[in-house]
Amino acid sequence: MFSLSTRKARITGEWKVESFSSNINGFTEDYNGESITYSEGDTLSYTRSLEWSFDFAKDGTYHILRTEEFEDDLTINQLRFTLEESEKGIWEFSGGNDSPSKSKLLLLVEEIKSMRSDRGSNVYVISYDNPRRASVFDIVGLSNEELKISFDETQAYPGGSANTSENYTMKKFQ
Repeated sequence: MFSLSTRKARITGEWKVESFSSNINGFTEDYNGESITYSEGDTLSYTRSLEWSFDFAKDGTYHILRTEEFEDDLTINQLRFTLEESEKGIWEFSGGNDSPSKSKLLLLVEEIKSMRSDRGSNVYVISYDNPRRASVFDIVGLSNEELKISFDETQAYPGGSANTSENYTMKKFQ
C-alpha cells in the first residue's frame, strides 16, 4: 500500500502495545493489550495486569513505559506492588546492504529506570544511565494507525546457543 506520509511522520507519536509475544529458549511471554502471561513449558504459567506504550518523538528520541501489577503472593511472603519500568533513548531508521533502506528500527538506550511501589507507602527506584544497549527491529508494517515490529536473534556460545524472538503490534493513540 502506498502512503503520502513519510516513514518518520507515520512512526512519530504515542503507540499502545496491542499484542506482544516472545520466546527465549522456551520461556514465553504473551500480551493481549491488558495482561501478560509468562510461561515455561507446561510447568509454570502466571498472568499479570500490564499497561505498555511506546512514544517516538519527531526529534529522534523515544520513551517506553511499562506498568505491571503484582498481586499478593503469600507462598513467597510478597505483598501486592506496582512495577513501573521506563526506557528512554534515541531511535532511527536503519537498513541497507542485505535489507531495504529504512526497513529496520534502531533503538539506542540512554536510560533505564525501574520504580517499585508497595501499596503507595514504599517506593524503590533503580536508574541506569548509558547502559550501552541497543536493539534493531525489523519493521513488518507501518501505517498511520498501526506499527508491527519483530526481533530475532541467535547467540552462539561454547556448548550451545540461545534463541530470542519478539513480535509487537501497536496502535497509535488518537
